[in-house]
Amino acid sequence: MLSKKIKNRTKEIINIENTNIKAVKPDNFFSKYFSLKNNFAKRLYIFILTFVIIVSIISYNFTPDLGIKLNYASPRTIKANKSIEFEDTAKTEEDRNKREIEVEDVYNYDPQVLNGPDGVIYQIKYFFQLAKIISKKDFKTIEEKVDYFSNLTSNDYSDEILKTALLLDFQENSLLMDKTLNLAKIILKENIKPNDVDSKKIEAAKIVEDDATINPSQKVLVTSILQKNIKPTAIFDPVATENARKKAREETPPHIVTISEGQTVVSEGDIVNEGDILILTKLGLLNKGFNWKIFSFICLINSVVLLLFYTYIYKFNKNIFNNIRKLLITSTIIIIFIALAKLFTILTKLHLNLWVYLFPLLAASMLCSIIFDTRVSIMLSMIIAVNLGIAANFDYQLSLIYFLGAVFASFMVSNLSQRNKIMKGGFFSSLFLAFLFFTANLIGGDFKTIALYTVLGVINGVISAIITIGLLPFIESTFRIVTAMGLLELSHTDQPLLKELLINAPGTYNHSLLVSHLAESCANAIGADALLVKVAALYHDLGKMKRPEYFYENQLNIENIHNKLNPSMSKNIIANHIKDGVEIAIKNNIPKKVIDLISQHHGNSVITYFYKKQKDMEPGRILSSKTDEIMEGHFRYPAKKPQTKEAAILMLADSTEAAVRSIDKITPKKIEQMVSDIIKSKIADEQLTEADITIKEINIVKNTLIDGLISIYHSRIAYPDSQLKLISQ
Repeated sequence: MLSKKIKNRTKEIINIENTNIKAVKPDNFFSKYFSLKNNFAKRLYIFILTFVIIVSIISYNFTPDLGIKLNYASPRTIKANKSIEFEDTAKTEEDRNKREIEVEDVYNYDPQVLNGPDGVIYQIKYFFQLAKIISKKDFKTIEEKVDYFSNLTSNDYSDEILKTALLLDFQENSLLMDKTLNLAKIILKENIKPNDVDSKKIEAAKIVEDDATINPSQKVLVTSILQKNIKPTAIFDPVATENARKKAREETPPHIVTISEGQTVVSEGDIVNEGDILILTKLGLLNKGFNWKIFSFICLINSVVLLLFYTYIYKFNKNIFNNIRKLLITSTIIIIFIALAKLFTILTKLHLNLWVYLFPLLAASMLCSIIFDTRVSIMLSMIIAVNLGIAANFDYQLSLIYFLGAVFASFMVSNLSQRNKIMKGGFFSSLFLAFLFFTANLIGGDFKTIALYTVLGVINGVISAIITIGLLPFIESTFRIVTAMGLLELSHTDQPLLKELLINAPGTYNHSLLVSHLAESCANAIGADALLVKVAALYHDLGKMKRPEYFYENQLNIENIHNKLNPSMSKNIIANHIKDGVEIAIKNNIPKKVIDLISQHHGNSVITYFYKKQKDMEPGRILSSKTDEIMEGHFRYPAKKPQTKEAAILMLADSTEAAVRSIDKITPKKIEQMVSDIIKSKIADEQLTEADITIKEINIVKNTLIDGLISIYHSRIAYPDSQLKLISQ
C-alpha cells in the first residue's frame, strides 16, 4: 500500500515539473495592475472608493427651505442655531464713507496775507499815508480831494469814509493807523477760510464797536478799512486733505455683527431685509446650490489627508497595508463616522448647536486604538476631525477640540484587554473633552452655555464608550478580526470548547495549559504577541478531541493503539488532528489569526516515530535517495511552516513540552539537553525559515523554555520506596 502511494507521489512530482516547463502566457497591462485579483489594484480601488464617498458626503448640501425672501414677510420665527460673529462688509463700507465725508478740508495758515509785500498791513499803511498826502494837496474843495482819493483806491471806499480819513490831522492819522493795524493783526492771526470771511467782517465791526479807545466818529472808518482788508488766511491743502480722509477710512473699525445661539433673527411676519439675509446665510441656513470652490477645497483636503494616512500605514504599518480586510475596516470606520459628522451638522442647522457637541469621534478613536494601535487611531481621527470641521461650516476650532479629545481617548484605551475598561477609558476621555469644551466657550460665552457644553462633553464620552463596546463585537465578527479583548475572552478556561477538550481529552487539555504558559513566557521575552500565542496554544490540539485515545497523553492505563496499526495509518490519524482542529475552530468561530497558528504549529515536520517505524519494517529493502525523500514526504504533516514569530514559538513550546514529558526520570540537565536537541532539529529541518524570527530570538526562546520546563517539572523527584511509604503516611 505504501509503495503504491510512493509511486503516485513520484508521478505527481514529475507532472508538476513538466507543468512548470510550459511557457506561461504573460498577462496584459490592465490585468496585471488593475484586475481585482491584483493586491495593488484592490488597495487603489479602496482608496478611490473611500475618497469618492467621503467627498460626496461632505459636499452634499442639505439646507432646509425656510421660505425666506428679501422684502417679504417671514413665514416663521427663526432663531440662531449657533453663536456667530462676523463683519458686515457693506455696513463697514458705509461707516467708512461716512467718516470720510465728516473729515474737514485741511487748510494751512499763510502769513503772507498779513505781512506780505501786498499784505493787509501794507494796504492799511498805504491807505493812511495816502490820506495824509492827499489832505495836504492844493485842491479848491474837499470833494475834489475825495474824488482824487477814490480814484487812487479804486473806488473801494465810500465818499464819507474817504472824507473822514482826509479830515484827520497828522497825529490822529498816525494813532488811528496804529490802532487799525493792531486790530488787523488780532483778527488775521488765525486761519480764516474763504467761507469764514463774512463772519470775520461782522466780528471786526463788533470789535471796533466795543473798543472805547476809538473815537465814535472814527469807528466807521476803522471798521470799513478792516472789512475791506479781511481776506482768507487759510490756504486749502488737497494732499493733506486726502491723507486725512484716507486715515479716517483706515481707522474706521469694522462693523461686527454678533449673534448669540438662540437669539431671534427674524420674527414671524417681519419684513426680511438684507441684514437678515446676511445673518441667515452666515448661520448656514440659506446656503443653497453647488459651490465649485468649496467642492475643490474638499477634494484637495481629503486627497491630502488620505494620502498621508495610506503613506503612513505603508511605511510604518505593513500589517494593515498588506491586509485588504484591515484596509476595508479603516475605510468603513472613516466613512461611517464622516457620515455621522454630516448628520450631526445637519441636525445643528435644523435645531441648536448642541448636536455638534455630541458627535462620537471618541468612539472611532477608541475602536481603532483597540483594533489596530494608537498611532493608526490618531491618523484616522485626524481625517474625521478635519472633515467634521468642513461639515460644520469650516469650524476648525471644533476640529482641533475633537482631535485632541480623540488623541487622549486613543491613549486611554491602548493595550486594553477587558471590555469593562473601555467604559473607564471613555469616562476619563469624556472629562477631558468636557474640559476642552469648557475652555473653548469660556471667553465670550454666558454661564448657561458654558455649563451646557461642558455637560455635553461628559455625555459625549460616555456615549462614545457605549458605541465602542457595542460596535467592537460586530466589527470582530463581520471582518473576522480578533482584538486583545476577544482573545482574552477565548483564554478563559470556562469557554465551552475548552471544557469539551477537558472532558474528551484531559491529557491534551493539561498539555495545552502547559504549552500556553510556556508560549506566553517566550512571547513576552522577545516582544511577540503574548496573548495571541497563549490563546493559540490553548486551542492548538482541538483536533485530538475526535480520536483522543490515539494520542499518547490521553492513553492512561491502556495499551498504545498504534502498536496494532500500520505506520502509514497511524501517521494519517496523527496528522489529521491538524485538519480536524482547524475544522472545529472554524465551526466555533475561532478567529483566523488563531486558526493560522493552529494549522502551522507542526509545520510540515516529519512525524519521526512512525517514519522510523516504517523504515524499520523494511530492513532488507534498499531505498534510493529519491525514494527515501518521497517516503519522508509521506510522513510529514500536510501544513505550512510557521509564518510568524508566534507560530514559531508555539511549535517550539509544543514540541519541547511533549518531548520533556516523555523523559524517564526528569532532571534539569535532561530538560536542557532535550530542549536544545528539539530546537536544533527544527532548525535543521528548516521549519523556522519562513517565520520572521532571528537566531538571537530563538536562543532567548530556548532559554525561556528551559527555565519554564524546569520550573514545571522540578518537583517530580524519584523517591526510594521507603521514602514513598513515609510520604504516603
